Amino acid sequence: MKNTKYLYMVLIFFTIIVIKGMAAENNKEYKVLIGMVSDKAVNLKGIKTLVIDAEFFSKKDIEQLHKNGNVNIFSYLNIGSIETFRDDYEAFKYLALGDYENWDEEKWINVADKRWQKRIKDKARLLSQKGIDGFFLDNADIYYHYQTPEIYRGLMTLLQEIHKENKPIIINGGDTFISQAMKENALKGIVNGINQESVFTEINFKDNTFGVKPIEDREYFLAYLDQCKTYGFTVYLLEYGPSKKIEKDIKAYCQSNGFIYDISHSLQLDKLF
Repeated sequence: MKNTKYLYMVLIFFTIIVIKGMAAENNKEYKVLIGMVSDKAVNLKGIKTLVIDAEFFSKKDIEQLHKNGNVNIFSYLNIGSIETFRDDYEAFKYLALGDYENWDEEKWINVADKRWQKRIKDKARLLSQKGIDGFFLDNADIYYHYQTPEIYRGLMTLLQEIHKENKPIIINGGDTFISQAMKENALKGIVNGINQESVFTEINFKDNTFGVKPIEDREYFLAYLDQCKTYGFTVYLLEYGPSKKIEKDIKAYCQSNGFIYDISHSLQLDKLF
């Protein structure tokens, strides 16, 4: 009886180790951890493509991340909205166009304004000097909310300026803008990848829980990502808190299409697993 109990405990122990090992393996390809503080993030190891908010990291921190075997370190850069926790919020808040639903600390910004364009250009240069390998650009969705020629041209100007840093660019979201730019064949040689959040899952902002994306919404994004693949973009998915079944669907979909995915169980993107 004692031997049986012992063997049972050993089996449970090794099962836990295997499960943890599988989780670690699944997360070595691509991780978006823009909410993780630098003191914790500098201990990350062996991630092929790691996305952080490098504004809050030093050059030495980036060097340490590379020493830890993290291959490609991309920095978050918010090009389409302004955030209250950035040091220069007060200096640029007068360019805000409107409130950002579900995110009280953000406001949509006028990307067509020359002063905003200079701000982003300067930020891109400073981030480059820290030793990052690429840019993860957020909130091109400004064009969905304000579909004017000026906003479209403003986003294109920002991309062209950031591209001058000679580093790969991944755009997070922005499907309306990306779709229009693909029609005009305006992104070849400028944008390398597209990250789409919540293709299979969705965020319930009322109670900060995660759910399953409605089929009709999912079908729209599947068709959109197929267009992105055909255009030549590397396609990334970022999903939130899926069930085991949905996680299997995500993995199978990405493997069959050659896409790369990350699964987060934190809305703040501050946890490795």
